[in-house]
Amino acid sequence: MGKYVSVRGWLECDEHTVDEVKKIRDDFTASNEGLLEEDKLALYQSGWTLPEKQINWTAYVFYGADVREYHLDFMRKQLSEMANIQDVTGYFLIDDHDGDYHWCWQIYENKVFESEQGNIVFNK
Repeated sequence: MGKYVSVRGWLECDEHTVDEVKKIRDDFTASNEGLLEEDKLALYQSGWTLPEKQINWTAYVFYGADVREYHLDFMRKQLSEMANIQDVTGYFLIDDHDGDYHWCWQIYENKVFESEQGNIVFNK
């Protein structure tokens, strides 16, 4: 079987880049390359919440789901693609009930940086 890991966080975008995030999400949903079964893919991708309209200058794209431990690579690959968008930043917490995971994936400078949650540096 395998255990579940909680993945939750957000991306900070502007009115133009939120559409690019949506496109990457849609592309990952359409071309899965056999990484996930169709039902798992649809379930995990439904964890994304995109704003219907932007409020002032920042659009926040949220994600939250409990995913199988062995599907973390799929999530990280997707976030790595989103990190390539100019001026997108974000923070995602990854942990489990067993205490094996206490990670933070921080997105800035077009990369995903992994650190322990105790070492989170917001707005670097």
